[in-house]
Parts: sequence; structure tokens; C-alpha cells
Amino acid sequence: MRKRILSVVLTVLMLAAMVPSAMAATLEEINQDEVFLKQQQRGTCTLASTAMMLRRAAMLNGDENWAQITEASCREAFWLSGRGLPYNFSYGEMTVGHDRLPGGQANEAVLIDLLEEHPEGIMLHAACVPHGILLTEYKDGQFYCADPSEYAEAGIIPIEEAWGTRVENSNAYWYVTSQVAQPQEKPVLPAPSVEVEDSVSDLMAPLATQETETAACLIGQALVEQNGTN
Repeated sequence: MRKRILSVVLTVLMLAAMVPSAMAATLEEINQDEVFLKQQQRGTCTLASTAMMLRRAAMLNGDENWAQITEASCREAFWLSGRGLPYNFSYGEMTVGHDRLPGGQANEAVLIDLLEEHPEGIMLHAACVPHGILLTEYKDGQFYCADPSEYAEAGIIPIEEAWGTRVENSNAYWYVTSQVAQPQEKPVLPAPSVEVEDSVSDLMAPLATQETETAACLIGQALVEQNGTN
């Protein structure tokens, strides 16, 4: 009896493990314009950029409530009044850490590697400006970002169009240290297929058969009438 109960329990656990959790978002979904924010007031660029980073991380982890992550909710959760963004903090189950960059051209290789590890992006800060942005992607030799400044376009833009912050002049970054799922692949729908007859002769075959049968019937009818007359 115990073996049977144990077997049932193990089966249930295995089935539970096989059931997928909430699906991670795709790159297309986390790159939608409505995911990104503009800062609500001066001096909160790092706060708004971090909120955008957390939104994308939540989406990748299948959190349907990602839109509830806002500058206001982040301010309440971890913002230090008069000091700004702490080096290490948490928001719900997500944790965030801080690190420094080597500076200058050496920043490029470091940031490329970081973006490979963090599809949600990293909060990049240039103290010399000062200004913080969300660095989102490196593709075909180009860095892309979302800038919370009112002086920059909304959504994802090349970093050269951000307000002041560049790869070379950045000195630090914040990143999600808790687990973030990789983006789901966009589903590929099968192409519709239509079966076509091999040739025109295949299409004409039924008509030819019908004509032959009709001709045979007429011949047979004529023979019957002739015999009847004779």
C-alpha cells in the first residue's frame, strides 16, 4: 500500500514539473512602446529606467501584472529620498545589484556581454551628465536604449539619440541579479497549402470519360433501334 501511495505521489510531482509555468514574453512583446516610461519629474531618470528594466524582467518571467510596475511603485519600494537609487535592493521577488564600468572604449565589450546575459536590459548611468537610461540591446554594431528623458523619443532608440548618456562616458550600471527567463521564440505559423491537380489533362480526364460513355450509349441505342426495325 505504501509503495502504491509513493508511486502516485511521485507521478503527481512529475506531472507538476512538466506543466509549464506562465509563458515568458517574446522580444517583440518586451519591445513594445507601452512597456517604456518617461520620468515623472526631474532627477528620477535612474528610477524610471530601473522601472522599465523591472517591467521587462517581469514580462520575461510571465508576470501578467508587469504594467503595475511604475515609477511611483518603485519609489515606494526602494528609492532613497535625497540619495537616489541604492546599490542593492529588491522589488517583489526580483533583486537588483550594482557594478562599475572600466570607462572609455573598454565599456563596449563589457556592455555587450552584459546584454547577452540580460535580455531585460541594464540601467546604464553616466555620472558626468548626469543621466540614466535603460540599455536594451546590441545588434549589428549598434547599441539601443530607452531614454526616460522628455528630450528623447519614446520607445527604443539608438543610444546616440539618448540625452547625454553614451557607452564611453558611462561609469556604472544596475542589473537584475535574480533569475530572468530567456525570451520565447515567436511562433512560426505553417504556410497554407493548396493541393493542385498535376496537369490540365488530369482535369479533362473526367470530361473525356463522360463523353466516351455518352457516345457509347448513343451507338448502343442506335443499334437497338436498327435491330428493332429489322
